[in-house]
Amino acid sequence: MIRVTQVCGIGSIPSCRKNAGNWLKRNGVTTWTVKSEGGPCEIFHLSDLPEPERLAVIERELATAGLEMGQYDEAAHKEYLAAPTSIRSKAEKRAAFVRELLIMGPDTGWSDRLKALRKKFGDAVPSKMTLKRYLTAVKGVDPVNFAPTLMPGYQTTGAPRSDVDDNAWSLFMTIIRDAAPTFPLKQAWRDVRDIAASKGWAWPSYLTAYRRWAALPVAQQRAARYGKTETAKTLTQPVLRDKTTLRVLECVSLDGRTQDYWTDMGDGKPVRLTMIALIDVASNFVLGYELVPSENAVSTARLVRRVCAKYGIFDMLYTDNGSAFAGHLIAGGVDHKFRNAATNTGLRPLGICHHLGIDLKFALPGNAQAKIAERVFATLSRCLDDRPEFQMAHAGHNPGASPSAGIVPVPLEKVEHLVDREIERYNLETGRRSQGANGRSYQGVFNAGYSERTPRRMTERQVYLASLMYKPVAVNRDGRVMVNGWVYGDYSTMADLLPYHGRGQRVLLGRNPDDLSAPAIAFDENLNLICEDITPVKRGAYMSVEGIRDAARNRKWATNATAEAERANGYLSDAELAAALATLDIPEMNDQPLPTAKVVGARFGSPLREAKTTAKTEFTEIPARFRANRDAAVAEKLAKSR
Repeated sequence: MIRVTQVCGIGSIPSCRKNAGNWLKRNGVTTWTVKSEGGPCEIFHLSDLPEPERLAVIERELATAGLEMGQYDEAAHKEYLAAPTSIRSKAEKRAAFVRELLIMGPDTGWSDRLKALRKKFGDAVPSKMTLKRYLTAVKGVDPVNFAPTLMPGYQTTGAPRSDVDDNAWSLFMTIIRDAAPTFPLKQAWRDVRDIAASKGWAWPSYLTAYRRWAALPVAQQRAARYGKTETAKTLTQPVLRDKTTLRVLECVSLDGRTQDYWTDMGDGKPVRLTMIALIDVASNFVLGYELVPSENAVSTARLVRRVCAKYGIFDMLYTDNGSAFAGHLIAGGVDHKFRNAATNTGLRPLGICHHLGIDLKFALPGNAQAKIAERVFATLSRCLDDRPEFQMAHAGHNPGASPSAGIVPVPLEKVEHLVDREIERYNLETGRRSQGANGRSYQGVFNAGYSERTPRRMTERQVYLASLMYKPVAVNRDGRVMVNGWVYGDYSTMADLLPYHGRGQRVLLGRNPDDLSAPAIAFDENLNLICEDITPVKRGAYMSVEGIRDAARNRKWATNATAEAERANGYLSDAELAAALATLDIPEMNDQPLPTAKVVGARFGSPLREAKTTAKTEFTEIPARFRANRDAAVAEKLAKSR
């Protein structure tokens, strides 16, 4: 920073201080008014001056100090002027330090140099080692070019670089790319050395090649070593989140993991069980888990119901798009999900999250490690799966491993006991240093937050609806539905389901996945209830007496329903019908004149000839024989209708 008065009269700058300040502002130079011993004064950055005036100021300072200006490096100054203002300001400050050191000369001790610099520049003076580095950088550089040379990021020319053939360097980088990540650089250098000798390529020493390799950007080095996919993954900075902004049970993480030990389910066959767990994100507390032979939606829904029954319905479920978690039984009715997207429109099966009012959020594909459940499983896999109790039953960390002859599977009862114990210890362990824990256990953090939450308890209706699995089905002409070989519907629900038969209509049938013989429930396409207690049809023996009884009950119901329908139709008696029909014989109606005009259809042939006229018998009244025939026909029609 220099004063405005120090540049008055230099180059195009006016000699008057006020005019000089106005000239600086017109040329885009920012000035500041500060206090000084002689009163307020205006200062500005020397690097902000236009190039002719800046060089004139530097030349004056060098002449005053007795230093030669030297030859102007146009390329260096062009790069200097293209740099941001903050970079140029740092460069000018470093150049000022170096000029002062050169004026003092090498005979002045470093303690005196530092005192003189701090007296002139204040606390902005760097350390002695930094000043030595500045002096080394400008060695052989003319004073007029100090600022561009000391600019941060500027590469000085220095000694001439060793000649390296482009083909040789490309071969060097290709060998590193195709070799294993641990392949020695020196061996790659040797390979290129031997090939370059036969090709006539210029190839430097290993130290020179290593320096050039070390000067490459980190991304370029890692891309050659590990590939672009792994490099992009390692260079991606993780998103920092504050978990203390979450409340207990506001977000629950769901995931499943295959265990690393073999279990005996009671038949002696070794099985690797899968643990499905729900973890509260705010506290890392394990809310509940299921040990199942495989990851499936039925066990997942059962776990969600059990946790909601114990702690209340949580607000949001965060999971990946696995088939057990993104299927209809869990995510049915969600506006957007990754799986079964074709059924996201029209009549959609309903899942447990829909009935319990739980928001569902899926982790992005390839980013499932963002779930808290993944980190909890990583911890449990070390303190649970590798326990000495599983010494002869350990399966390794590869999910596709097969049991060897020396495997001794652990009984299921022992596995359940160990899992219960270790998860409880995981929840109760104190001294946790995660966000918001402050030395408490995960259960302590959860209990503190749970005491401030108003639980949402499940109603019996929600429990029932959330326990069902749903599927759109068609109603047949018998008022029944068929699902996977099961037939539902009898005479008690026939009248409710028959209106939905035909014309491509579907109903949403809900069944108990744990007991398919339990009654079902049906909804229409607007999710309005059609009927409940739709009993399954059980096939009996061909000559079963019970089947005969069912058929008799069905016929009785049909007879009663028909009789009730007859009564509901409100038919007239025979006398009432005859009286109603007798009104057709009213004289006023019989005396109506018959139409004399004859209406004929259009004819597009030859012109019509005049028709011959014949005498017709005129009737003054209806003959008695015609009336008798009419009455007989009406009576016969009534008899047939009855």
